[in-house]
Amino acid sequence: MNYNIYNIRFGKKFLIAFVVFTSLYLVVTFALDFTLYSHNSVVWDLASDTGRLYSVGADGTLKIWSESLALLNTITAHSSWARCVALNDKYIAVGGYKPDNTIKIYEKSTLKLLHTLSVHKGSIFSLIFYNSYLISAGSDNMIIVWKDFKPFKTIKFHDGWVRKLVIFEDYLVSGDENGRLVFTSLGNFERIESFELKSQILSLYILKNTLYVGLSDGSMYRFEINKGQLNYKKVLSLPSAVQSIDSDGSLLFISNEGKIYVFSISLSLVRQIDISSSEITALKILNGYLFTANREGDIFKYSKDGKFLSKVPRHFFSSAKVVSAGNSLLVGREDGTIESFNQRTGMLIWDYTTDSAIRFVAMFKEHAIAGTSSGKLLVLRDGKVQSIFYNSDSMISYGISQDGKSLYVGSLGKGFSLSLINGKWTLSKVFDVPGEWITAIYDDGKFLYIGTNIGRIYKFEKDNKKLSLLHSYPSTIVQILRLNKEIAFFHFDGNYVVYNGKILKKHTTDVFPTYCTEISDGQLVIGGPKLIIGKETLEFEAPVLGLTKLENQPNTIFASLSNGVIVQIEDGKVVKRFSSKLSNISTLFADNIIVCGHEDGKVSVWKSDGGKTMLSMLLDDHSDSVKSVLRYGDLIISASNDRTIRIWDSKNGKLRSVLVGHSGYVWRIFLINDILVSGGWDGKIILWDIKSYSKKSTYDVKYSITDIWAVSKDEIYASTLEGFLVKIHNGKVYKTKLADNSLWTLDGIINKDGSVNIITAGWDGRLYVLNKELVKIREVKAHNSTIFKVIYYNDKILTVGTDNLLKVWNKNFENIGVYSNFRQSVLSVALSKILGKLVTTDGKNVSLIDLTEITKK
Repeated sequence: MNYNIYNIRFGKKFLIAFVVFTSLYLVVTFALDFTLYSHNSVVWDLASDTGRLYSVGADGTLKIWSESLALLNTITAHSSWARCVALNDKYIAVGGYKPDNTIKIYEKSTLKLLHTLSVHKGSIFSLIFYNSYLISAGSDNMIIVWKDFKPFKTIKFHDGWVRKLVIFEDYLVSGDENGRLVFTSLGNFERIESFELKSQILSLYILKNTLYVGLSDGSMYRFEINKGQLNYKKVLSLPSAVQSIDSDGSLLFISNEGKIYVFSISLSLVRQIDISSSEITALKILNGYLFTANREGDIFKYSKDGKFLSKVPRHFFSSAKVVSAGNSLLVGREDGTIESFNQRTGMLIWDYTTDSAIRFVAMFKEHAIAGTSSGKLLVLRDGKVQSIFYNSDSMISYGISQDGKSLYVGSLGKGFSLSLINGKWTLSKVFDVPGEWITAIYDDGKFLYIGTNIGRIYKFEKDNKKLSLLHSYPSTIVQILRLNKEIAFFHFDGNYVVYNGKILKKHTTDVFPTYCTEISDGQLVIGGPKLIIGKETLEFEAPVLGLTKLENQPNTIFASLSNGVIVQIEDGKVVKRFSSKLSNISTLFADNIIVCGHEDGKVSVWKSDGGKTMLSMLLDDHSDSVKSVLRYGDLIISASNDRTIRIWDSKNGKLRSVLVGHSGYVWRIFLINDILVSGGWDGKIILWDIKSYSKKSTYDVKYSITDIWAVSKDEIYASTLEGFLVKIHNGKVYKTKLADNSLWTLDGIINKDGSVNIITAGWDGRLYVLNKELVKIREVKAHNSTIFKVIYYNDKILTVGTDNLLKVWNKNFENIGVYSNFRQSVLSVALSKILGKLVTTDGKNVSLIDLTEITKK
């Protein structure tokens, strides 16, 4: 579908027509989408050349990265997965997954699409350039040799999907899903020899005249040529599939689940690097650094000796577009939500949710206009849809005409005009730019200035419909603004050009990448990893993706961050932060700040001021519920059901490290000086050096850990889901069974004489008190429901139950008080000795209770 625009107006009789139409539309439409953010799901392949990394993924995109993992550009290559990528000095080839089944050829210097190759009848799994040839293989069991990007030779030596290709000496080597490895002559493309390895071939790699073959059963074979004969042997057996192999010339790097095994040439194990909780799908050594990608869409950078350096997280699911609209603030989000906020109070006025990501929001003729990743153009008033237009590809950019009569919308290769004529919304095509995404539009009255994803700037004469190329520079145009009396075109790489009607002059900013720009109070504002306002610089915990100014308050701007937070800035200072949608709070930590873990994987940081709490930071990288949070100096540490522990810088919100070691939920973390203790539902307790982010020791206690308390790194106690209390002492594991059901919480007391008591509780509402030898010395029926938290404080024991009662006990375990004045159900609590407050939550809100009110008895 090259050009399809549909419109549905919403009136009294729209419903039946809408249902029928929508059903037909969903069958035939596959919208291409364009974003300048990272991948949103599996990264399938990595390739590299000098100083650049190329990645392709299940979102259909090819992304180009610098060595520091700064995104340089994005190409939406396929309507389905982009499954593989290959490079030579002139071209980039990207193979698509079914039903796309095409190979896209891009000019490397300009990123312009040159060819679409459509011979394969199945998914493209492997591509290689060889001399003047491009060679492709896929799920149609075929290998095709292309010359000048036309079919030259078709090879069918496989009866299964061909997964990998490599050039080895004078052979084309191909491996398929059935384990067949075929050597084909590069001279006449005749088969020379075949080997049946009996397991899916996933990786092929050449190092020093040796071919290494990785299989799905964890085997690795080595092939060598000796006196014209092919010899091979099995050289490794790893725990699971050998997904990817690369080398720095002296060491082999092999991916296996979420780990990288590093071997010498003699195949002795040098080290193991724990990278990811999900399977590593591709790895690449570039300029002495190890780059890996996984099934969640992450790309990691490590030193070769295993030190975490940086990470590109998957696409920001909560990222927002923002525009000022009279007294309201219009926000469009990645989850398909469009919201209208009161600009003064930050309160939500209305919201509407569609079925795909919002790519832009605009205010036009008192209506909210939104373009989506699925090709919808929505027209709303007061949160109610007035009209919908459908396009075959994402609607990603807009510009308003100088006379205010039209709103221009950009998509793939096409620009449209939206108008309201005699009460009816109409959308018509205005111009074509084949093969390029329209990423920015500006109207000066006589001309439309159009920016594209490959960095081209076009000038469109509105009267005679003439399109001409004004400027070209290989970096996406992200915005076009009037800067004084000139027009400024801002590139993604931080450069911009200014046009005075005759000549263009290039300038460079200090913001790379640049996501957005605005003019506020006469100053240029540029958003990206940091925000520059004139000569002032602000930094946040996440990149700035959108900017808007207030019409009647030129000193005020709103910035939307990639984690979903909206920041209000006045005279260069942050005065308000808000986020409409935070999922339920799952865990709490409190000292002079409050840290919350959320069910959707976010971590929020709150400051307390005069009894009120204010959101100060939102950390967004976990892919599943956060189960434990704490603070260590300037670090915030979070543990999650995604099986990882993440360490953040509390000053700027940047991710410092990802600790991978658990194979199940990481339920609890605890600090002992510089040692972090983590406990998971995989039955493991792991000790980490928090300064070096390295694993010190692992204990398999066989039971699911629910809470941890420790005297030292040599004396650790844990409660378990199975009702056991566990102790680790001097490297040995001890345990005792206390309850038939789960123990959810514990705390400890170090008495004046140096003795230790452990207090634990859980499902049956009983408190159990033990000495350090795990001998039970007291049992108290404390609540008639589950106790989910026990806290020792000031010679008193506090217990909180699902009955929403907080009970106070003295050291003799006599009940000396009950607090029941909660304004909400309590799902989690934390104690701040600094604030003198007990922090509670019902999952949505945070409340502070003065400890003197609780412990006054």
